[in-house]
Amino acid sequence: EMCIRDRYQRRVHGINKMASHCKTSYEGPMENGWYQGHGKFYFANGVIYDGEFDKGEFHGKGTLIYPNGGRYEASWERGIMKEGKYFFYDDLEYQDGEWDYCTSKDRRFYTEVKKGLRPDGKTLITNDINGPAEIPEGTYDVGDGYYDPMKETIFDYKGNFKRELEPEEKEWIIAKCRYNPSIEKAKAITGESDEVIKKVIELNNQKGE
Repeated sequence: EMCIRDRYQRRVHGINKMASHCKTSYEGPMENGWYQGHGKFYFANGVIYDGEFDKGEFHGKGTLIYPNGGRYEASWERGIMKEGKYFFYDDLEYQDGEWDYCTSKDRRFYTEVKKGLRPDGKTLITNDINGPAEIPEGTYDVGDGYYDPMKETIFDYKGNFKRELEPEEKEWIIAKCRYNPSIEKAKAITGESDEVIKKVIELNNQKGE
């Protein structure tokens, strides 16, 4: 009995020590030193797993809740995700493959799908009923912050680092999200800041005189 108790205490101590080192934490029942039953596991990056455990592993039904309000509802088997669905912060369900959301087939935002179209003159240009947030030039509004393509990073609306860009996100962001064009690029397109074009215009004006 003393040997069993000693092993149990060492296991609990080891789990707590590892959690402290990794800056993670757990809330829920334990059995023989393992996370067992329904509980919550808090990752260091702000993601929360809320669901079932068996012998310390995600097992059964469980949801990954992300800092941006999105969530991934899934079925797990010994720590491996078997199947699941991702929902954005506003409960819009992500669909893999061909997806008609915010395309020429249906340009409505999900807020408009749920609450109806806004009156004339108050049309939404983002999925926020309060209107668009201010974002820097040359960036994309991703709903919970903005994506800076030069830094390949997502920031919150105050300019603080929020998270790294997921590999599959980039194409979706560029295709779907609001873009704030750079004024300098716009000037370059019109020729206002191009010295060669300026010289040509000047010569043409001289000939006209």
